[in-house]
Amino acid sequence: MLQATTEVPQQTGGIPQLNVITDGSFTNQIAWLVLTFVFLYLIVSKMVLPRVTTALEGREEKIADDLDAAERLRGEAADVRAAYEKAVADARGQAQKTIQAAKDQAQADLAAEQAKLDDKLAAAADAAEARINDAKNQSLADLETIAVDVATDIVGRLAQAPSGDGDISDAVKAALSARGV
Repeated sequence: MLQATTEVPQQTGGIPQLNVITDGSFTNQIAWLVLTFVFLYLIVSKMVLPRVTTALEGREEKIADDLDAAERLRGEAADVRAAYEKAVADARGQAQKTIQAAKDQAQADLAAEQAKLDDKLAAAADAAEARINDAKNQSLADLETIAVDVATDIVGRLAQAPSGDGDISDAVKAALSARGV
């Protein structure tokens, strides 16, 4: 059984909104364009644009705050650097003072030790001089005795006779006195 097919005549043009060629006007498309533009404009102006504006303002504020903080930190860093340089200079000055004080103390200690050594050497020299004077005086005293003994012995040998110790002793004393001894 054959069925009869009926052909449906096709409409030309497709969607009526896009059927511009047949009627020759763009009114439908212009209306949809205006309606879509107004709808998108409202969405963008009421929802998207405030968010973007808020985000941009927030970014500008953050950047301004960051720049202010950076400038403040730069100032603090400059203050810290100046304080550091002052502390280093003060430390160097204090070190120089300490070194100078140590040098002065070392000089004073050296001078004191030198004075002690000079005193000790002077005392030793005075003691040695005293010993020398004592030895000289002892030698001079012994010289008189030895001179008397030698003179007595020489006179006794030459004269082959004993001589008086008193005469020889007086003669030796007179000879020594004449010499300044």
